[in-house]
Amino acid sequence: MLLSCANQEPVEVKAGTWRKSPTTWLNGAEVYSNVESLKGVGAIEKDKLIYRASTYNFDGPLRWQIVAEGTEGEHVSMRLAGVQITTGASKRSVRLPLSMLGGETAFELEELPKKKRKFSLKKKTKEELEKEAAEAEIQPRWMASYTIPDTLQLFPKADGKVVLAANIVITSSKGTQSEWVNFALLPNANKSKSFTFRQTMIEYGGVPID
Repeated sequence: MLLSCANQEPVEVKAGTWRKSPTTWLNGAEVYSNVESLKGVGAIEKDKLIYRASTYNFDGPLRWQIVAEGTEGEHVSMRLAGVQITTGASKRSVRLPLSMLGGETAFELEELPKKKRKFSLKKKTKEELEKEAAEAEIQPRWMASYTIPDTLQLFPKADGKVVLAANIVITSSKGTQSEWVNFALLPNANKSKSFTFRQTMIEYGGVPID
């Protein structure tokens, strides 16, 4: 029996830290994924046909976001045409339904957080002034992103290698390109980090690769 990797009942959780995967290029856009480990929040019991790690060693469930950074005036939209998730040790495999993949996501300028000015009578060093000047020059990126809406019941330390293969479609003023992009997580024995990323890869003109 194939075990589902997706929780069809989303659980509201507090936002955590997103970790960025290595990048690859598709139709001139830089593509990568962000992954957030929820440290046990929203985990489902085994009797719901979801594999889980021991309660003292949670490194999941996971939230997964697909991101593309492009060029303003050139890149138009991003779309997920398919997503397949496989695990190494637990031998699970699932294709997410189209209803979870959203539709066309338009590229747009990101919203940069507004920083509050800190007033101080202390004279700033040259290094501090240079750092402030560099931060003030940060330009918003032209990007599209889509977060898979449901919590993924994935635990790298128990599941082994986790591969999310996404059929990503990037449309630009020069045309449309669609390829399977593989994002992979490897379990990490380091307690400070629950997983590490493998190099992001594209299987040109093919199917998801292991």
